[in-house]
Amino acid sequence: MATDLKTSFAGIELKNPIIASASPMTMSVEQCVQLEKAGVAAIVVKSIFEESVHYNANRLSDMQAHGEENYYLDGYIGEHMLTEWREQLRAIKSNCTIPVIASIAGVNLKTWERYAKAAVEEGADGLELNFMNVGIADRNTLFGTIERQFVEVAATVRKVTKLPIAVKIASNITTYAKLLDRMAAIGIEGAVLFNRPYPVDIDVEAQEYTSGNPLTSSNNLATPLRWTGILSAEVPNIDIALSGGVQQWQDVVKAILAGASAVEVCSTILQNGVEQVGKMLDGVRDWQERHFEESVEGYRGRMNASNEEYAKQLKRAQHFHFSI
Repeated sequence: MATDLKTSFAGIELKNPIIASASPMTMSVEQCVQLEKAGVAAIVVKSIFEESVHYNANRLSDMQAHGEENYYLDGYIGEHMLTEWREQLRAIKSNCTIPVIASIAGVNLKTWERYAKAAVEEGADGLELNFMNVGIADRNTLFGTIERQFVEVAATVRKVTKLPIAVKIASNITTYAKLLDRMAAIGIEGAVLFNRPYPVDIDVEAQEYTSGNPLTSSNNLATPLRWTGILSAEVPNIDIALSGGVQQWQDVVKAILAGASAVEVCSTILQNGVEQVGKMLDGVRDWQERHFEESVEGYRGRMNASNEEYAKQLKRAQHFHFSI
């Protein structure tokens, strides 16, 4: 029996469900070419972060000595970073035949708009809005502020381009279904579950904050798998890509059964090499053959919350065991 791995995510046709997520390796033309040869269906080019622009400007300036220095540095660094990012995006698009998705992360609405327009001009096939929030620490902030900001950003970007748009959100949102429902209403086609914030650790000897382990493992799969199963049923008009913990072919199958249209991978490639992509695709193809599944669409969402029994399992907070 012939098996078909084709799928689509956010309106982008894919030859299989595996997308290379935004990372340092997707900012290199050479590595993107290698990823395509290895079999990934699309590439998300490494994000351009407005937050990094402000950070670098603040680090280099002496505000006490020169009050306007930060303003000029901010503009200079921002322009340089955008130019460099545009050149890399253009080069990757020129050297790859698979869809190239541009990841952008702004702070101000005007910057989100500017980054989106730049991606369109450089030929991107789609946009991923990289919502890198860790929550709001100010206790005076009203409930729902983050969600409203996300919708405002998405609506702003939607107005400047007809490209397919996916939002990549963190796992600390409390009203996922309502948020994605609003996103779908303004024309956003996809959601990536979930974004992983910068990992923090502490060096207890130096008593300094350090970077934690940035890589994920299959142990991280539980949360995005649960919410993929719930949200693919609750908001069926928005495609979901599962991200965080996809290491083996089994994880790809799990994601699709839960309702994902695609998966984003990074850590497993960094740990096992680009050859891992081919192994994962072979595994998915073999599973489909053994289970007489001709296409990905044939079993996508089979185990999501649209089934009452699966919904009970996915929405249960804890398993209770009683003894008499």
